[in-house]
Amino acid sequence: MAVDGGTREYELKFKARVADLSRFKKAVNTAAGENRAWSPATLSNRYFDTKDRRLADKGVSIRIRRRADGTAVQTVKATTNGSGGLLDRQEWEQPLNGNELDLAALPTESRIAMGAVLDGELAPVMNVDVERQTKTVRRANALGPDLIVEACADKGLVTAGDASERFAECELELVQGDVSAFFQLAAEINAACPLPLSATSKADRGFRLLEGIGPVPHKVPKFEVTASQTVHQALADIYPTCIGNIVDNEDACLDGTDSEGVHQMRVSIRRLRSSLNIFRKLIDPERVDWMAADLKWLGGSLGPARDWDVYIEEMLGTVKGYGIDEASIRALTRAAVKKQKEAYGLVRHTLKSERYARMIFRLAAFVALEGWLATPLNAQDPLLQPLRTSAPGILRRPYKKLLRDAQGLAQQDMETRHEVRIRLKKLRYAVDFLGGAFPGGGTKKFTKALRDLQDQFGHLNDVAQAMRMTDELTQPDENGKRDEQLQLAAGQVRGWFARALQDTEPRLLANWGAFESTPPFWDGGK
Repeated sequence: MAVDGGTREYELKFKARVADLSRFKKAVNTAAGENRAWSPATLSNRYFDTKDRRLADKGVSIRIRRRADGTAVQTVKATTNGSGGLLDRQEWEQPLNGNELDLAALPTESRIAMGAVLDGELAPVMNVDVERQTKTVRRANALGPDLIVEACADKGLVTAGDASERFAECELELVQGDVSAFFQLAAEINAACPLPLSATSKADRGFRLLEGIGPVPHKVPKFEVTASQTVHQALADIYPTCIGNIVDNEDACLDGTDSEGVHQMRVSIRRLRSSLNIFRKLIDPERVDWMAADLKWLGGSLGPARDWDVYIEEMLGTVKGYGIDEASIRALTRAAVKKQKEAYGLVRHTLKSERYARMIFRLAAFVALEGWLATPLNAQDPLLQPLRTSAPGILRRPYKKLLRDAQGLAQQDMETRHEVRIRLKKLRYAVDFLGGAFPGGGTKKFTKALRDLQDQFGHLNDVAQAMRMTDELTQPDENGKRDEQLQLAAGQVRGWFARALQDTEPRLLANWGAFESTPPFWDGGK
């Protein structure tokens, strides 16, 4: 921790139940090589914000923490990347003589992180009382500073307005030493006690209570790169942003109330998988092959839930009110909802599994240790070259493959067009990642043509999926009987979607023509 200054805080926070705390402590004791008692402490925290929650919106929190001995500290924390605080944060601390905030004592860096906040604007918004047990783990390091890690096992109560919530969580925080040594120790503890990582802060819990809402979905932030950045620097933005977004959407996926949770998590999974493909010629496959396998597994586990969400909310919703028998559609919807519930059961099973917990931990370590870089560093490594020279070649590859696979698009069958859609999506992600290195009208024009085409292909894929899923809902039961009402609805829905495919064909081909004639911006297109 830094006093009267800032430090980059590497902290791993784990979701836990009260019953998990003893397992965590045992794993820490084993890693520490001793079983000395943990130190107990009672912490009383008051969090502050403006009426319009400007600090929370910026990913910043400010609190006063009082200990049982009467000492008090004010702390400002801010996320340092798009990971939502999963991987590392900036932190500033100052001891206090009283019980009130002393903004004048804050260093300039923390005031910049907070933004324009006047002294009188901050007011208490929640209290967090914590019963904490801590242990300091020390390891000698002959090749660098000794490792010092603080382990915490917490039970607490968040009170915000008239609402309250009990929680338990575990933390590992790097106090001193190399990040690589920290993650080696954390890996040993995680292997013995594989708890899922969490990006939910104590302040986040309180704001949920204040707003009276459950878990909310999070969209992945836009990627902002410049031509002078290296490929390595771009990846250092892409990876933590996508991984953080996966973790940020866990609670919404587990809750299942808002289908956007699964949707946004899958978007980040696909972006990560696409990044492995887009940059594959620049990264040693042995450094990332494990990630490709795990991401494929996770995306596949979430796929059925997303498919049924789209089928119910968008596809069946489209046909309502157009002369199709309403009772039959309701019967089809009930059958689809049953499938949807089963699919969300798979989502919950996956996100609560040890494999998922270990996967997210490994991804966090991959980002913190910049695992895509080979060591020792070589100045000629293509990852260290600026985007102005690297990005054109990276973008040309998926573009040429798309043009090749889309030849004769008008005569292609649905299966072949599905492959074109996948090529299109990979190009779209590449443009999302690297388009910022080419500011100007040519980039905007190309991106719009690409987006319009992808929307059209996406709709065709949804229709094809809807036809398949309708067939799945109308299969005979275990006695070989078919539900007549479902059969009626299925026939009507198939007819509707068949007409939709025919009606959208001219627009698809027109969009393809517009895209094909738009010069690629990385080659100087205007």
